[in-house]
Amino acid sequence: MVFNADKNVPVRCFCLILVIGGIFLTACQAQETVLLTFNGTAGMTTPLFKVGDKWEIRWSSPRVINISVEAPDGSVVAGTSGMLRGSFYLPKGGDFHLQIELPSSTPQPPPASGIDNVISNGNSSTASTTSGQPWNIQIVEFGAEPAPNQGLVTNSNYVPPATLAAVTPAPASPSQSSVTPTPNPAPLANLTGDQARAVVLIRGDNAEGTGFLIKTADGPVVITNLHVISNNPNVRITTSTGLEVTPQGLKGAVDRDLAMIPIKDNGYNYLELATDISSTAQPGDAVITPGNSQGGGVMLNTPGKVLGIGPQRVEFDNPIYHGNSGGPVFHSKSNKVVAVVTEAMKVDVTNDLDKSSFQSRNSAISGSMRYFGLRLDTVPRWEDMDWKRFQNETIFLEQFHEESRCLDSFLNASDTPSNGSASSAEVAKLYLTNDKIRKACEHYADQVTSGADSSQRLDAIRQLFFEINSVADTNMTPAQDMSNFYSFDQQRAKDELGYRKALKTELNSIGDDVSRIGGLPRRNATN
Repeated sequence: MVFNADKNVPVRCFCLILVIGGIFLTACQAQETVLLTFNGTAGMTTPLFKVGDKWEIRWSSPRVINISVEAPDGSVVAGTSGMLRGSFYLPKGGDFHLQIELPSSTPQPPPASGIDNVISNGNSSTASTTSGQPWNIQIVEFGAEPAPNQGLVTNSNYVPPATLAAVTPAPASPSQSSVTPTPNPAPLANLTGDQARAVVLIRGDNAEGTGFLIKTADGPVVITNLHVISNNPNVRITTSTGLEVTPQGLKGAVDRDLAMIPIKDNGYNYLELATDISSTAQPGDAVITPGNSQGGGVMLNTPGKVLGIGPQRVEFDNPIYHGNSGGPVFHSKSNKVVAVVTEAMKVDVTNDLDKSSFQSRNSAISGSMRYFGLRLDTVPRWEDMDWKRFQNETIFLEQFHEESRCLDSFLNASDTPSNGSASSAEVAKLYLTNDKIRKACEHYADQVTSGADSSQRLDAIRQLFFEINSVADTNMTPAQDMSNFYSFDQQRAKDELGYRKALKTELNSIGDDVSRIGGLPRRNATN
């Protein structure tokens, strides 16, 4: 591996607008700086690097590679898989590293030709499948607007960011796909126009998501995830053609993250729901996950296949993005919905046994992410819910969680993070965003003047302890009363209580130990 830091290499670029075979190239003229160049012949994790708020990853490889962009905490921010060459744009700066993987047993696409032979910096080359030749990745920052948003596609399920990022107000967080590319994959059918119009956009003050329209015995409804509408006031539901859908109630599954929203039938299009998924779909069947990928109000169809079916969940290999939550997992063969897109799970291979199994070519888990949808046909009961009460309880739980995080930051985060990353520095001062903790720290600083003796300092520390302890007790009584929460939120309330109680136990242990209580004041709060 070669790691280059080409810090000040300004480049002017100009790209034509082309629409060829569904591939978009975006016209642009922007000031660029190539910050870093990575080369290698094997998979690797790059060093951490810092970028501004508009940047792009560009790559070219003799064999397909998987690329994921990860934050210092390991969360996946963006990614793609099964690509020889291309680029994607990210409208969010910070500290990141790249995870590059080379599928060990993946058949490679044939050398590219024609328009697919043009890589993102405007040069032409013929792709080689010789594994000993190095891949090349560039990290490019942009100055002048507009950003290029270009993405050149070979045989893969990669979506050109030109169709996404230009209108996406929030930073994208796509996850790496676990799809295994084939040399000449057969095209998967998209939804028909009527089917696509049955998929809806869901927007609130705090989040965006997806839903879809079906007819039940009790009338038409919108199906989505409860987490899409939780802590998300002023929700609006619209079809892909812009028609507004008015909710007339709310129901939640008692045992999983599913919402059913009754609506009035205004001549909408509807999808059909599979009533027995186990007999409808089989592993290997083609599925499509249409949704509001990355936000921005653009419906995108992402093809893939079923990997497994369980009593509550269906696993598939379609890459999903923030904004896809609540969308349908559409079974191509039956033309029916078999699940609701719900979650992505990062594969944990820290255990030696798991790591060894993951690296085996016989492993059923082939990618660093797993994707799941929830079944509707096995929901035991739907619970009637009041919109206002549901919003209030989810807002309460979010605030309770943030109080706990601030308390955890005060008790445990280092004033000088060892890795020096921006995210660690942010956590180190997170407690200062809590008014009660900040005022307690300010009160302590006022009491401990330059002339304070040891007795006065100890009294000030004890007062600080009591004030921090009162923060730990905040809202504990309503959080412990499960009648305040619908079934969906009861487990989260229990989890949040466990987190807070652990912090209270830690705080009490400090108060019982004179040698530890002296370390309670935080330096960066009083400097």
